Amino acid sequence: MVPVIYNYLPIERVYHGFDSTKDISRLLGELKAKKALIVTSKSVSRTAFYTEFLTRLPIAYSEFREVTQHSPMEEIEHATELFRNHQCDTIISIGGGSVTDAAKVVRYYHNLSTKHIAIPTTLSAAEFSHIAGYTIGGEKTGIRDKAITPSYVFIEPQAAMETPPELWRSTGIRALDHAIETLTSNSGSEIARYFATLAVRKLINNLSYDTLEARYECLLAAWYSYFEVYDAPMGLSHNIGKIIGAKWEIPHGITSCITLPQVMKTYAKENPDLLWPLAEALGFSVNTHQDSALRLAKYVENFIHGLGLEKRLTDYGIRETDLDYIIEKLKGDPHKLRILLSSMF
Repeated sequence: MVPVIYNYLPIERVYHGFDSTKDISRLLGELKAKKALIVTSKSVSRTAFYTEFLTRLPIAYSEFREVTQHSPMEEIEHATELFRNHQCDTIISIGGGSVTDAAKVVRYYHNLSTKHIAIPTTLSAAEFSHIAGYTIGGEKTGIRDKAITPSYVFIEPQAAMETPPELWRSTGIRALDHAIETLTSNSGSEIARYFATLAVRKLINNLSYDTLEARYECLLAAWYSYFEVYDAPMGLSHNIGKIIGAKWEIPHGITSCITLPQVMKTYAKENPDLLWPLAEALGFSVNTHQDSALRLAKYVENFIHGLGLEKRLTDYGIRETDLDYIIEKLKGDPHKLRILLSSMF
């Protein structure tokens, strides 16, 4: 048996459940926090949850509400300046992946000893990651460092109830992408595979619904989808999404809606054993491993279509002539990549 290494990320505590953010006053007291920088987006700052959350904060705070998708560096620089000039000692991020990543980068460039409290409103699971992505001039770059992992995470479904359905469901496909990347990784540990499979089940059963309970189950699924984030390498779907998302300003979740079904079909044809265990666990097992894997890939494609999220590269202005740029960035077999990308038009 080949030895397996599992790396724990330095998350100190996860609070989860209905009204879990009511414990934030106790946590801030425990941390002896004096002033927080609230990092969020304009859309989240307009929600009733956000307004009510601020009324419950027991300490002073400043707000940076300007984070946009893919976290442009100029926004992060402004947030870092605000943190420094307003003498904040704690960061609280409320929002999706771009908001969470922006807060991580502020901490990285200002003071890594600063405690970061993350409250997710989408299913990107950035709050459970040591990776922070941001863009400079339309190019995606980022930081990988255990030290930037948020210290505390609050999974509260009320925080996500005002997230628009398309954004919610598309980031749910992103979480599905994370789970499948874990399951197709050669470095996957048993605990990570177990939780990734559970994440897939929860997403399939709950992503179509907008009840408080369904959104809570999806938030748990996003967490479970990312248990192997440190040890499992990013898969092909994620890497393509990172390139096209930054260059053509496609939201993170939507990139997975474009890439995941076709990448799964490629895996099913070239290495079906990567997907067969999940196909078997979900009841898609048929005659051969390849047939089972293809059946699973088709199910995921139909699931995305049923959510109203079937997207193509052409929907975002990407043309056949742009494939050379994407292929060069991916640094794989050009012929195979061209065939795969062409299937996404």
